[in-house]
Amino acid sequence: MRRKKHKNTRRTLRFYRIQFGHRPPYKVLLDGNFAHALEAMKKGESKDLIERLLGDTVKCYTTHCVQRELKKLGKEYAGARQLLKRYPLHKCGHDEEHCSAADCLAAQLGDKNEEHFFVATQDKVLHRRCMSVPGGAVLFASINGVHLETPSALQKQRVKLEEQRNLLPSQAELHSVALQVDGATQQQPTTERPSFRRKKAKGPNPLSLLPKKRKELAAAVRDAGSGKQKQQQQQQQQQQPAQAAQPKLQQQQQPAKQPQQQQAHKDGEQQQGVKRKRQRRRGKASGGDGGGGVDGGGSD
Repeated sequence: MRRKKHKNTRRTLRFYRIQFGHRPPYKVLLDGNFAHALEAMKKGESKDLIERLLGDTVKCYTTHCVQRELKKLGKEYAGARQLLKRYPLHKCGHDEEHCSAADCLAAQLGDKNEEHFFVATQDKVLHRRCMSVPGGAVLFASINGVHLETPSALQKQRVKLEEQRNLLPSQAELHSVALQVDGATQQQPTTERPSFRRKKAKGPNPLSLLPKKRKELAAAVRDAGSGKQKQQQQQQQQQQPAQAAQPKLQQQQQPAKQPQQQQAHKDGEQQQGVKRKRQRRRGKASGGDGGGGVDGGGSD
């Protein structure tokens, strides 16, 4: 509830600021019954409560008529009278006349509330009178604290009328030459029918009408390009088998060379073996001859 109350208060205060020009510090006219209600409920100082509600600085005023009425009501309203004496008096212009507090506060608003007053009161009749004035804002007290009354339907209707009136041209604009000429042209009756421009039949696409030679040349160029590509592909295909055959020839030649080398190696080994045998035979022969000569010398 508290959040909803503050939200509605901000919305209402924004309405009065934008549409009627209320600006801080806000000016508040205090009625005697409002001060008496706050004193009876023991809510506290009226100025502090109103500042907390509106969220900005406030200047509170009262009038001689309000003080005079509280004095007539007797001791029950003596506390409220003492509270209102703390605030400055607003010159209402009813010093000599005997005017009620409600009439005095309503007179301060006038027809348009040009001084942008907030009226704090508990009087229902004064409440309705203030809400019928454009820009008339009312504060009232309850058990839950101080509240700001939402704008009345009459005030909202006045705002809409003002907005519509601002959209219309002013008197200076109506007397201007441009608007007079425009109005004269609009008032002239138009007998001629508006002429509509018929669409003509369009011709064929110009790209479809190009000469055939260009197409033949383009086809020839394509064929020439494709022929060159085919030749290149054939050459590549011919080169690929030759390149693939080279490693095979090398592999075939290598086995052919290996038996020749092995045969030559074997022949060399055989020759060396023959030489060794011959040397051994010669060695044995020379050894045999020397041994026989020694034995013969010993027999003799």
